[in-house]
Amino acid sequence: MILSLISTLGLIAVGSVFWWSQSRVDSAFLASGENTALSRATLDLLVAADDLRLLEKGYLVAPSDAAHAALLAGHQETVARLAQVRQIPAAAGLSAQTADIADTLDGIVGAFNQLHDVQETIGFDAASGLRAQLADLSGKAKTRIDDELKFGGNSDFEKLARTVMDVQLSESRFTQSGGKPDLREAFEKSYAVFQKLIGRVYIPNEVKAEIEGHMTAYKAAFDAYAAALQDRQTKITLAEDLFGLLPPHIEALLTAAQTGDAAARSELEEIRTLSSKVMYGVIGALVVVLSGLAIMIGRSIAAPLASLQTSMEVLASGKTDIQLPAGTGRDEISAMVRTVRVFRDNAAERYRLAAEQARENEGRDARVARLEAIISNFEAAVQRSLDSLDHASRDLDKASSAVETASDEVAALADQAGNSVRVAAQNVTSAAGATEELAASIRDIASQAGRSTQVAKRAVAGADSTFSTMQDLSSAADRIGAVMSLIRDIANQTNLLALNATIEAARAGEAGKGFAVVAAEVKQLADQTAKATEDIAKQVEAIQSASAGAVTAISEVRDIIADMDGLASAVAQAVEQQDRAVSGISRNVADASNRSEEGADRMTAVVSATDHARASGDEVDRLSKVLSEQAALLRREVRQFLDGVRAA
Repeated sequence: MILSLISTLGLIAVGSVFWWSQSRVDSAFLASGENTALSRATLDLLVAADDLRLLEKGYLVAPSDAAHAALLAGHQETVARLAQVRQIPAAAGLSAQTADIADTLDGIVGAFNQLHDVQETIGFDAASGLRAQLADLSGKAKTRIDDELKFGGNSDFEKLARTVMDVQLSESRFTQSGGKPDLREAFEKSYAVFQKLIGRVYIPNEVKAEIEGHMTAYKAAFDAYAAALQDRQTKITLAEDLFGLLPPHIEALLTAAQTGDAAARSELEEIRTLSSKVMYGVIGALVVVLSGLAIMIGRSIAAPLASLQTSMEVLASGKTDIQLPAGTGRDEISAMVRTVRVFRDNAAERYRLAAEQARENEGRDARVARLEAIISNFEAAVQRSLDSLDHASRDLDKASSAVETASDEVAALADQAGNSVRVAAQNVTSAAGATEELAASIRDIASQAGRSTQVAKRAVAGADSTFSTMQDLSSAADRIGAVMSLIRDIANQTNLLALNATIEAARAGEAGKGFAVVAAEVKQLADQTAKATEDIAKQVEAIQSASAGAVTAISEVRDIIADMDGLASAVAQAVEQQDRAVSGISRNVADASNRSEEGADRMTAVVSATDHARASGDEVDRLSKVLSEQAALLRREVRQFLDGVRAA
């Protein structure tokens, strides 16, 4: 009975230890899986934050409603990634880190909404916002001056035109530079020159008031534009500062997740080691206790039975002077001793008590049967316990197989994820190369724009030289016209003198005929001279008209080339800004490539971790086999023990 109870308690202890160790292993494995999921989700969040930064750079390079919408969509994607991180149970203890990230994201979208409002005020291109207003107002003033020049305006209009052009050029340089303070000072100086000139020029008052009104509105729009540029730079600085805070917050969250993952894996290994040690200890203790108990029971039964057997043999030989044990116990051996004592005491009455002896023999047989029943019950109890132990061993083997299968699946998925990350890294590297090529193209465009500026300057110089030459030609034509007027007057006077000479020759009669012939020839020559002079005058007038038209056209060409010079300079500056922006994009693409390589390395670490989990599953499988072998050994020992008891 004691042996059965101890065996049952031992099996219960083994089952309890197995259940405890399995529950601890499951708990640690679940914690490890949650931390791994948290690390992956944090990496996805980091990638989304990098994408959001690229969208921010794209907006700053080319602001538009579409770029703003894309940035808002990127912000929503990043917020969704953060929500996925927060849903993971392992992130419950990292609420401070996730709250910092959420606050930073809210600050970023708020700053960019404000920046977009300011950008709308400035204008996305030359046809919108304050930029369009500046172009319209300056164009109105210049158009009004040009109209006056077309209808013969005085030289003051030309001075105003040049001054307005200088103001426009200063404004263009300021806007293209992004709002440099020294260029704004240059604009203020140019506008001050215009204000002084408009006050002292001699032009109609209504024209002066109209031009001054356009330029005053133009100056107000410029001041609003400059203030908006400064506000825009403030908003950009705020957004950049917030973006600078985002990666450290995410990396802190990633570090915490990786630390938790490492701690969970360490705890899993410790629990597996501890459970193995406890299981071995309990099984060993159970084997030792059962073996000792079997030896004690065997000795407690075998020695009294041997002594009793000797006494019965002596009694069977007819001798009654035999020494019997005390027989005071309640077990079967003591009962047999008392029975033998009765045999000894009643040997003389053996025949008389034959019937009673038969009844005693029947009682002894019944007790032996009960002993056999007890042994059978003990054997059945031990068999049930060992069957339970075998069942637990098989469950442990199935669990280890499940762990190995899950490890293989995780390894396969991690390998696929690593390959995907590497492909993404290759694509990002290709994008980096394309960005470098784009940067080289932009630098070439900047060089071409610089050469265009030089060509435009040479063209302005040539136009100025041609303008001077045409003015000289016009002056020469004017002088020729004056000479032709003098010749025309002389021809008319000569014609008049010839007419008078003809009249006088007619009065002289025959004596004046020769003089009349000469006078007629002189008159004919005077008429021819007058006609030639008229033809030459027409040609000179044509030359004067063409010269005046050429002077006006060359002046307009010079103005256009000057505008082209300013625009070429602005284009060169814009291309330089594009070069810097593309260089920044190239650096960000290279950084994204490095991030992708880091992701691939982490996927490799996950594969190594799954290999370790597979090895742990193999170890559990080996331990389950050892447990089965120990159960089989225990079954053989118990069977041998019971066979020995029955044989005794």
